[in-house]
Amino acid sequence: MRYLLLTVFLCGLFSWTCNAKGRPTVVSAEIYGYQGDKVHFDFLEKDGINMEFPYKDGQLMEFTVDLDDITTLKLNTFIEVFLQPGDSIHLKVTYKGRSYDKVEFSGTPAAVAVNTKVYEKEMLQRERRYKTNIPAMLVTQVDAKKFHEATVQELKDEKAILDKVKGEITPEMYNMVLSSIEGTLLTNLITYPYASAEVHKKKLEDCMTADYWSVLKEYKLRNDKASLRNRAYMCMLSPYKDYVREREARAAGKEYKAPTSIEEQYKDLAAFYEGALRDTALFVFLYDAVAANKDFDMVEKLVKDYLKKYNKEKEYKKILNQVMQ
Repeated sequence: MRYLLLTVFLCGLFSWTCNAKGRPTVVSAEIYGYQGDKVHFDFLEKDGINMEFPYKDGQLMEFTVDLDDITTLKLNTFIEVFLQPGDSIHLKVTYKGRSYDKVEFSGTPAAVAVNTKVYEKEMLQRERRYKTNIPAMLVTQVDAKKFHEATVQELKDEKAILDKVKGEITPEMYNMVLSSIEGTLLTNLITYPYASAEVHKKKLEDCMTADYWSVLKEYKLRNDKASLRNRAYMCMLSPYKDYVREREARAAGKEYKAPTSIEEQYKDLAAFYEGALRDTALFVFLYDAVAANKDFDMVEKLVKDYLKKYNKEKEYKKILNQVMQ
């Protein structure tokens, strides 16, 4: 199985919009104890509406945006907020040193409910000192087996936190947030043993728990639009494919040899997935290939094949045409 971290990093590079026209959304914040000079509001799935304010302790910052669909807002990089068109959300943030210490939400009931739980699961990670960033784990030499066990528990606990407000939010919002949780944690669960073995110079089997190949046997991928709108979930599809391929090979007593060429990797993804999952997996793969400056002629050939055979999401086509210019 390949060491599949490149996709995760490159997925942070692109943004897109949906076709549906959204209703005005109001965002406001007041921040205390921040050490930076500016406050940044970055919208991940909606291009061209990011906001920046000079920082003044306790000053009210407020603005209105038009959203097309569920959108992830990052306040000062680390505070994550999920919004739907028409939501009104106010954040009161208190910093302690360089990190935020407390976040309070007010506004539209559903927006307050879901973002309070998103904040709760972030605080759970902080309390447990659970790291979601693979490079940081590698540097601090986090034990792969212990991390696997911690991640399995984290998945259960974070989903349980989200489930507390399932009846108060839309199914689309629930799937979007759940995909954020799973996309991050399942990618770490799948890839960290390989990363640890490579960087820490250990045998791969010494980095795997006994349940590594069985822990996701009952897991079912979701192909709804909200789930596939989340970047972390989109980026998980490629490593998940390799994980299943190798699990099946081992069960058959065979050795798994992951595709190495761009064309072979593309064809394997196309064969593994169907429908919306295939559309998304191939889009991410091709976008990453362009961003990584891989063989342009081959990528161009594969993009044409993808657009002709598999593309359904118009925005994917628009983005690929833009980056290929």
